[in-house]
Amino acid sequence: MPYVNEPTREALDPFVRELFTRIEGVGDLNYVITRLVMHHLLVQGVNYEDINASLGVLVASMLEIYRRVGASYETLKIFQNGDVPEYAELDNLIKKIQRTLPTTHVADATQVHG
Repeated sequence: MPYVNEPTREALDPFVRELFTRIEGVGDLNYVITRLVMHHLLVQGVNYEDINASLGVLVASMLEIYRRVGASYETLKIFQNGDVPEYAELDNLIKKIQRTLPTTHVADATQVHG
């Protein structure tokens, strides 16, 4: 997660701010991220564990950006332009099922995934 402690932020932020001033587009952003990950692998070692961990960082970053920014933006666009009919229909169906559940509902034992 990107939520590092204050001393770490203070040490890294000047370098991050310098990068902000130099990145002009998504190609530059991709280049910088790629170089950072490749350098990390060169320092840590090129093995499955470190490659997997580096990919995990990228996926976790992507998911957090989507959770914090993308989802809110999508909600704004639904409000502005209207929902996709099938999403709205499925959302209504799920809400209808939820309303029929008793307040003392026990998990469905027949569904392995809960």
